[in-house]
Amino acid sequence: MYVASLGQRAETRTTLAGVLQLLNDDRDTKVPVRLEDISLRHIERGDIPVVRLPSGKLAVRPQGTARSILAQIIDEVDRFIVRVDGKVLRPHEMSRASWGAVLAAGRLGFFPEEAIDLAQGDAGPLFQTKDLFEESGPFDMADYVRSEFARRFGYGTNGPVYAPDQIPNARHEVHVAYALLRGDKLRECVLNTYRGNERYGQHDIEWLHTLIAVPSLRGALPHDHMKALCQVMRLEKLPITQHNASKLLAIGRRLPAEATMVHVDDALYAAGFLPPRSAPTTKAPAGEAARPVSALAERIHQLITERQFAETMQKATADREAMLITQRHFDDIGRRAAHTRASTGFDWPNRVALAVLQRDVASILRDFDSPKDWNTDSKRALRDVLDVDLLQCTAAVRRRRIFNMCGFSEDEQARWESNAAEEQAQARADREFAEVCVQAEKARIQIETGQIMSGREYVDFCIAAGFSQLIDQLRGSARRYWMHHPGRGASRPLRAKDGTLSYARARLARIDQPIALAA
Repeated sequence: MYVASLGQRAETRTTLAGVLQLLNDDRDTKVPVRLEDISLRHIERGDIPVVRLPSGKLAVRPQGTARSILAQIIDEVDRFIVRVDGKVLRPHEMSRASWGAVLAAGRLGFFPEEAIDLAQGDAGPLFQTKDLFEESGPFDMADYVRSEFARRFGYGTNGPVYAPDQIPNARHEVHVAYALLRGDKLRECVLNTYRGNERYGQHDIEWLHTLIAVPSLRGALPHDHMKALCQVMRLEKLPITQHNASKLLAIGRRLPAEATMVHVDDALYAAGFLPPRSAPTTKAPAGEAARPVSALAERIHQLITERQFAETMQKATADREAMLITQRHFDDIGRRAAHTRASTGFDWPNRVALAVLQRDVASILRDFDSPKDWNTDSKRALRDVLDVDLLQCTAAVRRRRIFNMCGFSEDEQARWESNAAEEQAQARADREFAEVCVQAEKARIQIETGQIMSGREYVDFCIAAGFSQLIDQLRGSARRYWMHHPGRGASRPLRAKDGTLSYARARLARIDQPIALAA
């Protein structure tokens, strides 16, 4: 028996592994105790030092060799926790604290410093002293702990498998949850640890708490069916109680063997346990978007909303036939698609129709002068209402039909396009000039008088002083640039990196002065 004093509190444990579990894993929700306020003793062997490791964990320092300490700890776990009346207990057959002690013993194979002072090194007595039948060579503590667990308990340091088709798991709550799924009888003291404590299994085995609260569910359905049933009810925030459990189980027993959450949801929905998804509130469009400005706008609106509705329902139908979504979800998609169709306003159709009515060529070209698989709904509406086909034609024919619809002859079209090209070029030049202005404004240049100017001010200063030519010269692998004054033969430097060169070119081009480049 071990007695651990933690400040003003004393705890007893039957195993040293249980002490490690108490000092570390069992203290998550308690006020931390200072190391100097902790003491440990065995009622027969006396005091055992407790130290703090660099990792922050608390460790014990019993007397003995590495092998004897590990053997003693594992033997205690075997005699007092795992093996009861000759039977090896599974994790769910012992308390959470007891299973924590088993895991603490298994950790020593990988973190032996929690019970063994490794600072003595290979030359220390821990490793020099050998048992009578110990094999020669270095003592492999990890292999020793693993082999002892397998020999004594039949499973490794991570615990046994919790279900036939699963892998070993060290979490006590997982073993408890699957034992309840199987309908195994568990002690109430084991279950009391989890009653009212939702933090255990809250992210992956939430159904554990339902099986604890409603005993009639335990072992009543196949594992997957029970988990799906609990999950569907939890997602809908509907409790499973002793009053509705029998009806839910009756529904669950009628499910096919391969049933998924979709089947469970469908069955509960059909039985009236699950309500339909809440329907969206229909809000009619208001203002100018409430009604079409012309037959063209009405037809565009009709084609767009019908296509969107058909695409949504086509995908939902395919998903439903593949049992990827529930009937409730399918019905909800249908209601929402119908709501979207009814509440979609005429903003876009009216904008397009007004452009056509006003013969706004620029807007019409932006909307319609595109490949046939772009904006197809509006193009179909234009064909249906105005008999202008922009779908089955070449790009040149499409553009000519747009101008013809707006009353432009071929000559007028050519003049409009020429003017549009000039405007686009001018707009592009304005954008580029604005960009170089911003870049030059960031530069800082000091002239010979000591005055500091921005790059933009510097270039404007040079131009005002008569520097009207740009010259460049190659020096080695670098090219240097200057603004040159033709009359005085003087030059001032420019740089490409700070934007002054680009700004000078743009400024000189805008005042229609020729740019001379000399090598």
